[in-house]
Amino acid sequence: MKIKTISFLILAMFVTSCNNQSQDLKLPSVFSDHMVLQQKANVSFWGESNLNDKITISTSWGESQSTKADNKGKWQLAIATPKAGGPYKIEVKKEDESIVFDDVLIGEVWLASGQSNMQMTLSDGIENQEEEINNANYNDIPFFSVLEDLIGESIKEQKWVKTNPENALKFSAAAYFYARELHEKLNIPIGIISSSWGGTNIKNWISNKKLKTLGPTKNKVPKNEDYELIQVERTKYNDSIAKLNKAQFNLTTFDLPKPYFLWNEKIVWNTDLWRKFKKGWEDLDFNDIDYKKVEFDVSNWVYIPKIKEKDSLMIKDGMINYIFKYNNSFLSTGVIWLRTKIKIDDISRDYYLNVEKGINRVDQTFFNEKLIGNTFSIDGKRNYKIPKEILKRGENLIAIRVTNLAGDGGFRSPVILKNDVISNEIDLSKFKFKHHAFLTNGSSILVHDYINDELLDSAQEIEENIHRGYVTNSPYGNSISFEKMLKPVIPFTIKGVIWYQGEQNVPEYKEYKELFSGLIEDWREKWGYNFPFYYAQITPHIYSDSQPSHKLREVQRLALKSTFKTGMASLMDVGLEKNNHSPKKQPVGKRLALLALDNDYNFDIVSSGPMYASNKIHKDYLEVDFDHKGSGLNSTGKLEDFEIAGEDKIFYPALAEIVNNKVRVFSNVNVIYPKQVRYGWKNWVHGTLFNKEGLPASSFNSLNEN
Repeated sequence: MKIKTISFLILAMFVTSCNNQSQDLKLPSVFSDHMVLQQKANVSFWGESNLNDKITISTSWGESQSTKADNKGKWQLAIATPKAGGPYKIEVKKEDESIVFDDVLIGEVWLASGQSNMQMTLSDGIENQEEEINNANYNDIPFFSVLEDLIGESIKEQKWVKTNPENALKFSAAAYFYARELHEKLNIPIGIISSSWGGTNIKNWISNKKLKTLGPTKNKVPKNEDYELIQVERTKYNDSIAKLNKAQFNLTTFDLPKPYFLWNEKIVWNTDLWRKFKKGWEDLDFNDIDYKKVEFDVSNWVYIPKIKEKDSLMIKDGMINYIFKYNNSFLSTGVIWLRTKIKIDDISRDYYLNVEKGINRVDQTFFNEKLIGNTFSIDGKRNYKIPKEILKRGENLIAIRVTNLAGDGGFRSPVILKNDVISNEIDLSKFKFKHHAFLTNGSSILVHDYINDELLDSAQEIEENIHRGYVTNSPYGNSISFEKMLKPVIPFTIKGVIWYQGEQNVPEYKEYKELFSGLIEDWREKWGYNFPFYYAQITPHIYSDSQPSHKLREVQRLALKSTFKTGMASLMDVGLEKNNHSPKKQPVGKRLALLALDNDYNFDIVSSGPMYASNKIHKDYLEVDFDHKGSGLNSTGKLEDFEIAGEDKIFYPALAEIVNNKVRVFSNVNVIYPKQVRYGWKNWVHGTLFNKEGLPASSFNSLNEN
């Protein structure tokens, strides 16, 4: 008993000693020189110091506030800001230490977030890219960018930076055009906090606490509110493996290399960690290390087919997608091998294997069994050197292992073999492929021995039996983006949010409405006030039949009615048929800015395209009325993509025309007595209905109004 008491006292003394150790005054990196603070607000400051330290913040505009650090050394206080202006100076100090921030601007601060279309930078192939970058010179538009990082190290090095051609290369294009439009109209500083991650699901951006309250997720997330304690449900996972094996599926489980979970391409590219990461992937053997060998037998592999509706692997514009006719989503995440042999006559010089738009997401590329490239990046350019020493006159082997984490995967552009003399595109249909493994939960894979036809035939059964667990160490796990990309900047005072996301939730459109409103509520709760939330409607684009993007667009439209202080920018006219990453980011930023100018900055302007309001049934036609008609409805040529239905609710193509500032829709053939109407009700469509201010109408279906 005495021994236990002494041990406890020693432990208590040790803990007390640790707590009393001197700690430097620290603030999150979102506080730095060149930052923008929200005007005419009580802006939040927070940080760490020693327990009970008195922290004082003084500003050059005359405000001063003090507080004490709590028993964990944490502190937070608020400072009143003046109207827009600057530059100012801010001093944060305790008794023996001081931190000074220079060139602080007061203006409007907006958070820009979402997936790849918000993340897409000015240097990612946007329209008029060179001109836009060269003209990006705005000292009054600083950016703070939260980089893709699961370990939270990169944000410690981030700072606010001003807009110039060099810095702007890495800025979110949509966010930049939004900020530029506000700055030019308001003539005050505009600060952007940019936090996006390509391919993310909306569930990635909602806190675990909130997910537990939402219908689609409340029974699918752990009950533990401490995110760091969440673990994959290994028991259920192992039971599922046993069930699969019992069903005579030959599967083997592997753990992915730990360095993968520390990945952050923008920060650790040239560090020891990156080299360790590369080595980990190079040496990792998923029972597939022989696939790179020249003499390996691939007689049961299949060639990549040309585009056919039911093929498991298709070529679209030079890109291989893991897309299936039916919704077997497990094949869009996992490991696939591709091999082809090419003939080379001139072996006197080095060559390069080039994939201009990258490979999604991780690839190890071998040439004649030698590793020539190893990259983790969804769209980072691959330009792998092939030293002349490994060339063979005549036939040479290219073997590539692609590990995809979410969404579509594979080559994002043609594969080119080139040097300073030649540049030859490799015919993708000459590649043989083998789907080798399923990614189950972000940290494990299941290797299988199915040939392609067996895999397709067993798809539904396998999908039903694979248990993925709850992902805690992948960028695509529930709440991950909230924890790693958003939480570090909460509660930095913002005016509001602009959001561009939804493509990753197209197959789950039915649950998106509740998740979307849940996200907005969640963020407002975390910041402590109801800021405006403006979002971009996803663009029309050809998805597979199992991915009805028009239904996700409809959910986004209907969210305007259920969630207050929101606005939606319709993008019905800027999409691309075969690419959901439209280079036209200027309209995205400008239309989001119109919503803010109209609703938050007292500009009397038309800020939205026409939105379905109602329809009046006449004997042989429908008269459709809209909100946000502006100075009148307009069309770009003939009105197209309208459909009507009778009592049976079966829709047929219809004629449409603008009459008395409404749209008259009718058909003299298929529907004599129409009852319902819809517009743009398919994946790919190019909008034809606008208001005279040039803003496109959203797609809609009147059946959803009842």
